[in-house]
Amino acid sequence: MDYRFYETSKGDRFKVIYTDKYIDDTIYAGIDKIKAAYFEHNTEPFYAFEFETDSVHGTTDFYNEEAKTLRRAFLKAPVEYKRISSRFNLNRRIALYGNRVRPHKGTDFAANVGTPIVATASGRVSKSSYTGGNGNYVKIRHNKIYETQYLHMQKRKVKEGDYVKQGDVIGWVGMTGNTSGPHVCYRFWKNGVQVDPFKQKLPAAEPISENLKTRYLEYIKPIRVQLDAVPFKTKTDTLTEQNLITQAY
Repeated sequence: MDYRFYETSKGDRFKVIYTDKYIDDTIYAGIDKIKAAYFEHNTEPFYAFEFETDSVHGTTDFYNEEAKTLRRAFLKAPVEYKRISSRFNLNRRIALYGNRVRPHKGTDFAANVGTPIVATASGRVSKSSYTGGNGNYVKIRHNKIYETQYLHMQKRKVKEGDYVKQGDVIGWVGMTGNTSGPHVCYRFWKNGVQVDPFKQKLPAAEPISENLKTRYLEYIKPIRVQLDAVPFKTKTDTLTEQNLITQAY
């Protein structure tokens, strides 16, 4: 899910409440889940609290202190890519075909073979198949308006009928089908027509339902008190911790 700040400023600070992972209750295995966070950007405060909104599908989201969602309806890209090798272009001309117009109705994200491909939004898998041109591909129906498709996979992870959440891995980058290099061709449908996702005014993610809002606001009260009580680490604190680690070794 896309909660990132792409630019930070000097003086920005944050604090987080999270759970740890342990193997056999003894071996530390890193951070498990972030439960709540506070980020101060240019002195402006931002709160984020994790909350389960769908126990059937195990769906959790992050909301602020006013129960407003912090998630985009769609991620900007389905993969961590190196570059966009080809954009959506209905007037594309290809020299190999006599400079004739061959529309490109997708966005190609170049990435290494084996790079995970994720669903850009939650929905149900309507197709998980193989064709000569598409190679291994997956198509997801998100609602009555939007669908997305992911082409040229090395391998598919999901099957038709599966419910996937935004950010779930659905396959891996490959070179199957009609392609000259490793990438995922990302196709975006609106009302049955393929469109350029970068030129769409996409909706915000669905807000928390009214019947859950009251429960959410009660749920975050003690967590916010706990979060507010967590002190910010100073540069001196960090240097002290580093010195203690060095001495321990």
